[in-house]
Parts: sequence; C-alpha cells; structure tokens
Amino acid sequence: MLRKSRLRTRTKKRRWPITLLIFLGLAAIVAGVGFIYRQKVLGFINVWQETFSSQAVTAGGDIRGVIFDRNFKELAQTLERVSLYVRPREVVNLPDAAEQIEEILALPKSEVLTKLEHDSHLVWLRRDITQEDEELVAELNLPGFYFHRESARSYPEQEKASHLIGYSANDQGLAGVEHYYNRLLSNDRVRQEDQPTVDLAGMEQTQGRGHDLVLTLDMKIQTILEDYVTGIGKKKGDARIASLLIDIGNGKIIAGANYPSYNPNSVWQHDNELLEPLLLTPMVIPDTIRSFFREASLLQGGWEQATQVYPWSLVAGEMNFGRQIRLWDRLQLSTDIHVDFSGGKKKQTHVPQLVSCLPGMDCGAVPRMATPLKVLLGMSHLVNGGKKIQPHILDRVIEHGSQKEYYYDAFLQEKRGRHVLPSLVSQELLGLLRAQGEKAVLGTRVLTGETVSLAPDYSGGEYVRDQMALLVFSGMKPDLMLLIVSRQNTLEPSQQGGRGLSSLTENIDSILPSMVALQQISINIADVVEIQEGDEQNFKSRPGQQQGRAESLAAVLKEHTMLMPDLKGISLRKALRILQRTEHKIVVQGTGRIVSQSPKPGQKLVKGATINLFLKIDTEAKAGKPARLLD
Repeated sequence: MLRKSRLRTRTKKRRWPITLLIFLGLAAIVAGVGFIYRQKVLGFINVWQETFSSQAVTAGGDIRGVIFDRNFKELAQTLERVSLYVRPREVVNLPDAAEQIEEILALPKSEVLTKLEHDSHLVWLRRDITQEDEELVAELNLPGFYFHRESARSYPEQEKASHLIGYSANDQGLAGVEHYYNRLLSNDRVRQEDQPTVDLAGMEQTQGRGHDLVLTLDMKIQTILEDYVTGIGKKKGDARIASLLIDIGNGKIIAGANYPSYNPNSVWQHDNELLEPLLLTPMVIPDTIRSFFREASLLQGGWEQATQVYPWSLVAGEMNFGRQIRLWDRLQLSTDIHVDFSGGKKKQTHVPQLVSCLPGMDCGAVPRMATPLKVLLGMSHLVNGGKKIQPHILDRVIEHGSQKEYYYDAFLQEKRGRHVLPSLVSQELLGLLRAQGEKAVLGTRVLTGETVSLAPDYSGGEYVRDQMALLVFSGMKPDLMLLIVSRQNTLEPSQQGGRGLSSLTENIDSILPSMVALQQISINIADVVEIQEGDEQNFKSRPGQQQGRAESLAAVLKEHTMLMPDLKGISLRKALRILQRTEHKIVVQGTGRIVSQSPKPGQKLVKGATINLFLKIDTEAKAGKPARLLD
C-alpha cells in the first residue's frame, strides 16, 4: 500500500483557511455594496418580481382588476374561461349523450358521436362555452362530461380604444394601460414609491389588496371619434390614422382612436405594425405648426427681456437659441415623456432623413421632428394659460372590498400651479391662433400641415407622407384639443392645399358639437355615476356573439330596441344617468324637474331615436331658453 504524501496533505490543510478568508472577503464586499446601494437593490428586486411573477400570481388564484371608463363602463375584465371535455370510457350511453349534447351545443349528432366513440383518454367537445350552455350541460349530469376552468382577460369593447387600453396574456399586461399598471391590477398593494402619481393620502401604501382602475376615457365620445377616424381611413386607403382628444386644463385623455385598429381579444392574429402606436412614432413637424412654436418663443423672449408682452405682430425678430431650447424643454417638445398608456417595449423607429415640405423658413431652434403626442402636449401648454400638465389616462384606483378611491395626482412631488410660460404670453398666443388658424364650428381653430420624408431601412428606405391637424376649442378659455395624424407609405403627387390635406378635417363640424356636449354632461353628472353590477358570464372568444346556437328573435329585438322609462318627477341628472347607456339623441327644454316626456313611458325606443324631455321652468330661469341637444 502506497503511503500518502505528507507534503500534499499539508498543502490541502493550508488551502481551506485561505479559501474561507477569500469567501468571507467577497461576502463582506457584496454586503457593503448592497448596503450602500440598498435602494437600487430593492428596486431591482421589485422589478424582477413584477416581471416574472405571472406564474405565481396565476397559481395563487389572483385576478387582475376591472378597468372602467369614467362612466364605469367595463373596458377590461377577467372572466372564467370554461371548456367542455369528455372521457369516452366513462360515458354510459353514447347515442343518448350525443343526442342531448347536440341540442345544447348545436353540433351535429354524428360529429358528437364520432368524438364520443374515439378511443382516447380525453376528447375536447367545445372550447369557451357560454354561461348558459354551461348551466344546461351541468343540469344533465352526464357521466364522463367535465368542465375545464381557467381565467382569461376579456375586452367587451373590442377594437375601441385598444391602442390606449392595451392587452394582456398569462395575467401580465403587455401594452397600454394593461402594461403600465401591472402592479396595480395584480392582487398586490399599491406603494407610493412605485406609483408617485397616485395620491395615497399620506400613506406609504394602500391598505387592501386588489385594485380596479377608473380611466379618464369616455366611451360615448370615443365612439364618435372612432367612427370619424374610420371614415377618414376608408377614404385614404392604405393610410394609418391616429387621434387623441385631451382636456388641456388637466391633461386627461378623453378619447383616442386609431385606424386600422386591432381586437385585443385576438391580438396575436394582427401584425406588429398594426399594434404600434402612431402617436408615439417620430414625425417631421409641419412648417405651419413649427412657425407657431417659433412665434411663441419670440413672445416668451420679449416677456423675459421686458417683463411684459407686446402684441405678437410687433415682436422684434431677434431669436435667442439658448432661450428657445429652454422653452422646448419646458414644453416637453424635445424631452422624453412618460405616459401611462404606453407599451412595454420601445419601438424601433427609423428617424426620417430627407424632408420635403413647404418652401424653407427660418424656424430657429424649433425641433424638426417629434412624436405627435409631444406636439399635442407642447401646443396644450401654449394655449392653456401656460399651465403645466401631464397627459394621463388614469383617473383613480379603487381598492377591492373597502372601495376606497385614490386619485391621480401628477404634481404630488412638485409645486402645484407650476407654469411653463406666463399666462399673458399664452393669451397673446390665443390671439395668434385665432388669426392664423382655420375656423371651425364652436369657435374652434385648426392648424394643419403635411410633410414628405424618407424613412431609411435595410432596403434603402421608403417615402412616407405625414399629415397633422391640431384643433383647439378656442373660446376665451379653451378646454379641449384634438390631434389627428395620418401616415401613408404610398407616395402620391403633392396635395398641399388640396383635397388630401383637408381630408383630416373636412367633416369635423359634424362631430365637434356632440363631443363638447357630452363632455359638459360628464362634468356635471360625475358625482352621481356609480359602478353597476354586470351579469355573470363566461369568457367568449368573440365577445358579443353567441357560439353554436343561433340568437332568438327576442334576443335580437332586445339588442336593437328598449322601452322608454318613466322619467316624470325626477331631476335631469338622474334622467341622464338612466339614459347614459342608450344611443339616442336627447333634447332638453327648460330647467328643474321633468314634467313630461316624449316618447311616453313603455314605448319602444329604436336605436338612434330622439328623446324629448320637458322640465318645469324655475323662477330664476330665463324666459325662452333654447333647447339643448345632447347626443
């Protein structure tokens, strides 16, 4: 037997203390670095949990909350996805079972019988069955028939506002609001450090788990804007259209439509280009809009030099580039902006290289390119009195159980009432807008322009024609601004000043009065709007459509007609609340409480019909007050 080397044994004994010291040293270094950068480490852990917690959330039975519009219309909900399967070996009487299932699922008996006779351990009969079908099958209590249940995200409004609401998969938001508020919509508490724009009333985190979201969107206004944008898109053919309506006093997003849009219930059937938001795509700013920003910088410069505002037409032509650049930063025209309806992935956009616009003009340091959203935000700051706003779609967060509400507050960490430029400068800019902009209904002013640019790619690039229209509801104090943008990859002869440029706003007068009226109604009745309980239902692969069995005549009539409710003796607010989910024109005469109505109570209302409400005139009401038309 060989003897062990004493030298080798001593070497091993000497190595383990050195290894231990090295290990302890490294541990001390890691602990020290972790202590110094503990906030960043905790943040990294939170991000890791947020990103990779979908499996744990699903396993724990947590459900994403409901997303409502400002009138508590459900925009996103989590439903139970029920599928029916069978174990053929457990079925007692195959022909009898096939006959009973045939009547419920509207499947041919031969097809059902073929599946039941299949020599397999498990056979799927119908995926995503309705709540009614589930109840009927359960009443049969057939041996060998089972239900498979899982949670699925459903979007009842389908394509409407889909680029803002976004979509989710496997209980993880991937785009839009769904992505931005992953933590809010999971069964976790909301922490102030994670969501500084949500006012938690001095608390570090919410008390309860599970949250619903109430958005600033109004689906009635959204429907009007969707129809208008769709009409533009059909005329333009291969163009992509995007629009956004914003309250320039507080930054609330009221509506936003895209054409073509996508259905978040079947998002994987659409191309990636269709899912990308055009509002966040860099474009060349038309010269008509750039010149307005240039005039704004001259007015701002005149105020800074003499602390007073001269009429815009008398301002000297000197331009200070440093002063201009600071102004663009304050307007967020040249800085990054973070909004709560953006997707999780940064869009890889090729910046246009070659620009062909109107004859060149000296616009100073005005940025040549920006996303349409930045242009909208910058223009809002210029005409809203100089008040700083942050575009947002979240209105408030509601806790499950306690129903406590926590409101959005963009300036929680900033000084309230902060201005980006003096109100006097903003007033002068309104005068400039009234002089330069095209006139539309309700005193609206319109700025339009188009550009042609070359977007480079691996094949050399392609020319695109971009059009942009900004509409300011320009009274003494403007409240709303509408942005409409268009992009066409097919390069046609220049149509500046012709039908192509005006097509974005050629029929705009037909929708502006309705949107303004609905906005005013929503402001007045906001305090009486409450959550309404929805009917229990299963997930459907095509929301709004029955699978298998044809709809009955009664169901069709119920969808297209309703009975006129008795509104006599109640206030206008309560009446509008009752009628808010109907699609009718409402004409109101007088003030006070309702004394008569047309149609009469109990009569059928056809979709699009006119409802006349007559109110008792108050003593303080002015005689001969004109009727108000509410869409």
